[in-house]
Amino acid sequence: MLDKHRLKTILVWLIALGSASLAVLVGYLLFLWHVSADTRDTYTPQPGGSLVICGGGAVPDEAYQCFMDLAGGSHARLAIIPSYEPSPKDAQRLIEAWRGRGAESVVVLHAASRSQCNDPAFVKPLGDATGVWLSGGQQSHLSERYVDTEVERQLKALLDRNGVIGGSSAGAAAMSRIMISGGLSEAVDGRGFDLLPGAVIDQHFLFRNRLQRLLGVLNANPGVIGLGIDERTAVLVQRKGRTMIALGESYSVICLPQGQKFPRIEILKPGDRTDIEVLKERPGEYAIGSPAALKQFIEAASAK
Repeated sequence: MLDKHRLKTILVWLIALGSASLAVLVGYLLFLWHVSADTRDTYTPQPGGSLVICGGGAVPDEAYQCFMDLAGGSHARLAIIPSYEPSPKDAQRLIEAWRGRGAESVVVLHAASRSQCNDPAFVKPLGDATGVWLSGGQQSHLSERYVDTEVERQLKALLDRNGVIGGSSAGAAAMSRIMISGGLSEAVDGRGFDLLPGAVIDQHFLFRNRLQRLLGVLNANPGVIGLGIDERTAVLVQRKGRTMIALGESYSVICLPQGQKFPRIEILKPGDRTDIEVLKERPGEYAIGSPAALKQFIEAASAK
């Protein structure tokens, strides 16, 4: 039987051993956190500005991180433009959400009329912003209220000073001049901001089976590139080099004109990096030349 002195000695050793083990464990976890923080992708502003185009549904954390990095991180000055009529509570929730992601300042811009969009006092926050986010909702709201006004000119000026514009769903669709404002298998055309010249953007792409809708727009506008982005997915576009980086969980589809009714289609999986001009010259990893081949690819990808 152990005496009290020996029992006390054993307890002291056990406590010391436990403390040492805990210290080692904590140190190891801190090391892993440090390595993770140091090796995660970071994004720096690019000449000509950047677009973070999200396909709708839940915006991937990686896309939010990318947008915030490009806007300046903790020094980001953001302007949020809703694609709907926000209530004061809606506006406050947007401000709190973006401040929660680390932005230095956040302003929600909502014009009561098109004439207000040309008011220097109204557009001043855009001149000070390092990043602008176009929220989901109705792209027709953005088109009818802001396109071809001083707001559009300030968005382009932001890109010219190497800023970033992001958007999801309706906010993504409104980035291209040829804007898909609605429709099921046949698109209803609208007019967007022309932030990605020579392209048309569609969202919720695979989830809502919008290939035929996008192809109809491309057939009506020869030479235009189509960009279809699925839900929970985003594409970072660095405008000057026409570089694209796929982010998120699902696939994005690039439709490249090739003089036929069905364009050549490239699939971007998460993590892929490509260049539009390179793709025009040679196909990438997944080059698809018919609707049947695309259907087969999507079915195979969904089964994984």
